[in-house]
Amino acid sequence: MALTINWFPGHMAQTLKMISAELKICDAIIYVLDARCPLSCLNPKFDEFIGRKPVLFVLNKIDLAPAVAKEQFTKQLTLNTPYAIIARNSVKSGGREVVIKALQNLLAERIQIKAAHGITKTLRVAVIGVTNCGKSTFINNLTNKGKTQTGNRPGVTRTKQWVPITDHLWLLDTPGTLWPVFTNQQVGRNLAYVGSIKDEVINLVELGQTLLTDLTKLQPAAVANRFGATDFTAIAAKRGCLLRGGVIDEARAAKMIVGEFREGKIGKFNLDGLL
Repeated sequence: MALTINWFPGHMAQTLKMISAELKICDAIIYVLDARCPLSCLNPKFDEFIGRKPVLFVLNKIDLAPAVAKEQFTKQLTLNTPYAIIARNSVKSGGREVVIKALQNLLAERIQIKAAHGITKTLRVAVIGVTNCGKSTFINNLTNKGKTQTGNRPGVTRTKQWVPITDHLWLLDTPGTLWPVFTNQQVGRNLAYVGSIKDEVINLVELGQTLLTDLTKLQPAAVANRFGATDFTAIAAKRGCLLRGGVIDEARAAKMIVGEFREGKIGKFNLDGLL
């Protein structure tokens, strides 16, 4: 039986309401997506949630995804509002000018209208995304001052924070949010694989076994090259994940498989290929 995901903490409902209220004073949205599963990161009610706000999609952690990830996402995306797509590395800072330029292009008309009246438009932009997609790190890389709290686990940002990037650009860092029900459970599994759902609320052994199965569906050669096998028990034995008497230590093996996937050691995957 496939791993089933249901996780929607109460504070997320309040966060969605807060973001919806804040969007009324925002000029645009930056939607940070994990490049390993960008479609899975999109709220299914995104269109009605954002209204007609221009959107800058940031494919974060692009270094962990296939080279065609941005192209594939671009082809699959259909929105009734202006948008642009850029890609970001998970570890490299910088890229500030690329982000600012993309926002200025999206909001060129509003900026020009203000400029015609001698006013320099101050842009207010909400940064949203699922938990642990890298929103706060993304903002910190733009400021180079570490102004927002970050961590490699979901749910670190719990309150909204307005952060100045320039004198005329402010970003709103928001807590990560999911949605109440995963109508497609593969979406939930994909988010669990990349760490957007707390490991503590999931059966670790089931997570590791299901991830291995799914990675093998996508790229069997990559899995075999990394582990010398594609079978969970065989991999555990090869890696020495054993208890007394030669019994397989399933928890240790599962943690190892999940960890090596998240670190990009198995290969570069687009999990949306499983949808």
